[in-house]
Amino acid sequence: MSRQIGDDDARAIAFFQQIIAFTGSDRIDNIRNEKLLNYAQVRDFLNKQY
Repeated sequence: MSRQIGDDDARAIAFFQQIIAFTGSDRIDNIRNEKLLNYAQVRDFLNKQY
């Protein structure tokens, strides 16, 4: 199983590098920021008192 996980990691890294080469940019920081924004919006919604 650990070999399969290692293979999957290698494929994910290779795919990520291909995306960077194709688009010319690394969007991981934008994705992380959007994720944090979404979490904040959900948290605010759940904490809202009606």
